[in-house]
Amino acid sequence: MVRVARLAKDRDADRTRSLILDAAERIFARDGLRAARTLDIASQCHVTKAMIHYYFGTKEKLYQAVLDRVFLERIEGMQLASLRALPPRDALDAYISRLFGQMARKPHLGPLFALENIQNDGIYYTRSGGEVYRVLTNIVDRGMAAGVFRAMDSRHAAIIIMGACVHYFNVANNVRILWPERRHFDERLLREHIASATDFVSSALLMRRVRPRTAVHR
Repeated sequence: MVRVARLAKDRDADRTRSLILDAAERIFARDGLRAARTLDIASQCHVTKAMIHYYFGTKEKLYQAVLDRVFLERIEGMQLASLRALPPRDALDAYISRLFGQMARKPHLGPLFALENIQNDGIYYTRSGGEVYRVLTNIVDRGMAAGVFRAMDSRHAAIIIMGACVHYFNVANNVRILWPERRHFDERLLREHIASATDFVSSALLMRRVRPRTAVHR
């Protein structure tokens, strides 16, 4: 009975932690670390402010826990480890497709990362976010080594590719003017953008074959 009670208590604790993290993720994406209030987070998930401090300590530790979970979900959800085994071109297409899929499910992640950069100079991001970029630079490096991608700095390429995938969600409300006939950004528009972004990135990276010049007869 004691073991059963302990397991039930642990499940309740895990559920409470998860609820707090869910609420904190949304509040931090809206307000950033500086402006977010633990009282607002507590109200959002229907717990007390004291409960948040009990499970996470400070607001900063809660914020880091949010980022750690976000990146763990991204690493697992995008199956980043599996991309290293794919040919570079296939790995790039899969990376873009999976990243778009995750952003579509949680579009607030773009603002969350942007506020981390603006408010905190990326201090908290550095601890968790490296693997997402390391896998992408590895894909680009392998593509160059195989002669599939043209020569470039893979680090700059990774930033540009990430921007092509994430920026759509950061400015969705601002660019509605480009589609005045559509009242909302629907799933069809997202599919169109994914196809366009994938084609754009691939075209930018792929090695171009130079056609021989046609001889000019005088």
